[in-house]
Amino acid sequence: MSKTGAWVLLGLLWLGGPLAAAEPAAGDQAGGKTTKEVLAEFRTELQAIETEVVSKSISLTADEQTRFWPVFKRFQAEQGAIIDSQIGAVREYASDYADMNDQDAMEYVQALLDRDQRVHDLREKYLAEYAKVIDPGKAARVIHISRRLGLASQARLAQSIPLVH
Repeated sequence: MSKTGAWVLLGLLWLGGPLAAAEPAAGDQAGGKTTKEVLAEFRTELQAIETEVVSKSISLTADEQTRFWPVFKRFQAEQGAIIDSQIGAVREYASDYADMNDQDAMEYVQALLDRDQRVHDLREKYLAEYAKVIDPGKAARVIHISRRLGLASQARLAQSIPLVH
């Protein structure tokens, strides 16, 4: 892997500590975790943090909890697919960075923009879904938390990924 590719992967590792600890050495799949397992753990940790922050940031009655948490779990399942695709795209970018041409750069940036739109659309969808099961102000707070955490993780990741050339 090129030095720049290592920086990109370092960005992923920095964002998710367990990813670094679990990443197997090349050819060491039998003794360690597979990349797929490591990425699943990374996503799970990100979503666990989000769940914890949401649970500590909004007060829900017992009735609201019964209605809200299943909807939140559906949100996280859909969000997980987006996170997985982003992690995959960054890993591909890391391996292809040194040989990227203009077309590759355009495709990579378009994929970033598509991901941003998918996250936006998902949050918009679930703002309405949450407002059906909890107070609209609480629903807005959940989405605001999701957005803040998403922006923070994106900013940290972006610091470690070199610009396309």
